[in-house]
Amino acid sequence: MSPLEHRHLPGLNTAVSAIGAGCWTIGGAATNHGVPIGWDNVDPDAAYAGLCRAYELGVILYDTADVYGLGHSERLVGRLLAQVRRDDVVVSSKVGYFAGTARHPYQSAQIRHQLDTTLDNLDTDHLDIYFLHSTDFGENDQYLPGAIALMHEFRQQGLIRAVGIRAPHSFAEEWTTESSTRGAAARRWTHLFHTIRPDVLTARYNLLSSLYGTDETDVFTFARRHGTGMLIKQALGQGRLIKAGQVDVPLSFSRGDHRCTDPLFTPENQRRLHARLAPLRARYGDDLPSLARVALRYALQHAPDAVLLVGFRNAEQIHTNITCLGDPLPPEELTEIRALLHPTASA
Repeated sequence: MSPLEHRHLPGLNTAVSAIGAGCWTIGGAATNHGVPIGWDNVDPDAAYAGLCRAYELGVILYDTADVYGLGHSERLVGRLLAQVRRDDVVVSSKVGYFAGTARHPYQSAQIRHQLDTTLDNLDTDHLDIYFLHSTDFGENDQYLPGAIALMHEFRQQGLIRAVGIRAPHSFAEEWTTESSTRGAAARRWTHLFHTIRPDVLTARYNLLSSLYGTDETDVFTFARRHGTGMLIKQALGQGRLIKAGQVDVPLSFSRGDHRCTDPLFTPENQRRLHARLAPLRARYGDDLPSLARVALRYALQHAPDAVLLVGFRNAEQIHTNITCLGDPLPPEELTEIRALLHPTASA
C-alpha cells in the first residue's frame, strides 16, 4: 500500500496524515446528564487494537474529547501514547460539554479541572489542539471571556499548542447579511470566530452536504482565507453512507448510544437514505470498501488542505477506511457524484 498522504495543517503549522483517527466511537456507550452520547458494541481491547493499527498504517492525528465515554476514549488513546514517541503524533481533545458538579462546563475552575483530567487520562504533558467543544458560553456569553483567557494561559504554559472550535454544519459568510434564521446563526458563529480567533476548526462534510454557489463563501474557503486549519468529521455519515446490502432489519440501541434518539437512525430515514444512495451503489459497487473509498475521497478532494477524521471500533474498520482510498477521483467523477446525489442543485 502507498504511504498515507500527509498534509500541512494550517493553524497548527504541522504536517499530519490526511486521515486522522476519530475516537468518539471507541468511547463506548455513555450518558451525559441523561443525554445518550456514546456508541454500543465497543470492546476496549478491540478498540485499542484499532488505535495500534491506525498508527501502523501511518495515522498521526488522534482526536478525542473528555466527554467521549466520559474519559474512556482518552484513556485508550493514552495507552497508545505510552507505546509511541509523543512527538510523533498529534493529539486533540475537547472541553465544554461535561460540567461535572459545576453550574456550567465553561466555568474557569471546571475548564482547569477538565484539562487536568484529560492530560492525566492521556498520560501526556500537553495537547496539540484543545477544542472548545460547545458554543454555549452561558447567558449573554458570560463565560466566553474567561474561557478565551484560559486558553491563552494554557498555551503560554505549554499545556496546549493550538485552540479549536466547531464550525456550523451549514454556513456561508454571505448569509450574515440576511434577516433570516440562517443569517442570525451565521452572524453568531462569525462573532465567535473573530472573538476566539481559533487556530483550527472542525466541520462536518460528506456526500450529503449542501452544495454552495460560486458567489458563496463556505466554511472551508472562510478558514483558508483566515489561515485556519480544518478537520473534517462525519465523512462517512456515522456509518450511514457505507451501508451495503439491505436495510430492512431494524436496529436497536441501548440508552447510552446516541443513535437511540437521533432521527437519522430511524428505520424510515435509513430506508430513504438507502434509496437516495442507490445510484451511487450502482455506479461504484455495493460493498463497504468501494462505498468508503468514494465517501472519503469525495471529502478529501473537496478540501485538499484539510484533514479527515474517520471513526472506528476495531482494527478491521480502521484498516478498511485507510487501505480503501486508492487513487483520487477524477474531476468528472466528482461532478457525476454531485449530480447523482444532488440532482436539483446540479440541474
